[in-house]
Amino acid sequence: MVKHGLRLAQIVLQYIIGVFIFILIGNLPILLRDLTLDTESYINGVKVLIVKIFTLSDLTYDGEHEMLPAVIDRYFLSMKTLSIAFIAALGMAFLLSYLIVLLFEKKKDHILSFIEIIRSVPDVLWMFLLQVFFIWIFKAYGVKLVQTVSLGADNQAVLLPLLSLSLPIFLFLTQIIVLKIFEELDKQYVTFAKAKGLSYLYLLNIHVIRNIRQDLLGHCKTIIWMMLSTLVMVEYIFNMDGLMLFNIKHISVELFVLSSILFFTPFFIIYRLIDLRRLSI
Repeated sequence: MVKHGLRLAQIVLQYIIGVFIFILIGNLPILLRDLTLDTESYINGVKVLIVKIFTLSDLTYDGEHEMLPAVIDRYFLSMKTLSIAFIAALGMAFLLSYLIVLLFEKKKDHILSFIEIIRSVPDVLWMFLLQVFFIWIFKAYGVKLVQTVSLGADNQAVLLPLLSLSLPIFLFLTQIIVLKIFEELDKQYVTFAKAKGLSYLYLLNIHVIRNIRQDLLGHCKTIIWMMLSTLVMVEYIFNMDGLMLFNIKHISVELFVLSSILFFTPFFIIYRLIDLRRLSI
């Protein structure tokens, strides 16, 4: 019981330290104002922001309007977009990986090389190309397949932002999953299991995927950073009324720090739960 209490206290302390780091980073423009080190204003700014963040009081994004009502809905929109895009990318990555392993094993090197070429194309270019393609379809045939940019509550772009956000992760995960699967298939336990008469699909689904799961979890932080950086461009290009675009439109220290903490919190909880599960095994 005491051990669990200490572990919980350690997690809470780590979270508080993370929040303090965001506050310190967010106030750096004050420290470097006019290319001089204004340490007194920086320290005062940090103190004021600490009180505002931990009490959630007096937070405004333009000096007049309350920040929380404006931020929360946009935050949930951004998180919903991230979640759906990640689930879609993960599902498509496993589907394509299975097809490569089961049907195109001899051509896997060519397929992975082609994926690498696609990944080298900048994400912003893909977004513009997708928009141009569907606009061309509309102009040429008069068929509006998707909304290419958000224009108010009744005309929200959904499919293209999700596709633009999930595509880089889908390609990245496919490369990792395929390579890790073939690494596992070359190990001795797979040969031994085949000799015992276990089917290829059984080995793939039960043993191989279970063994590469830890490798995939190890790439979670990279994937999240990739998605967050791409989300900024997605919300800007498709005019999505999410938290990233809101930060671009209303630049302020308070808004940046609160937004960073909001994005940091769920991922911190997920990482800690994963760590606790590893320790309990």
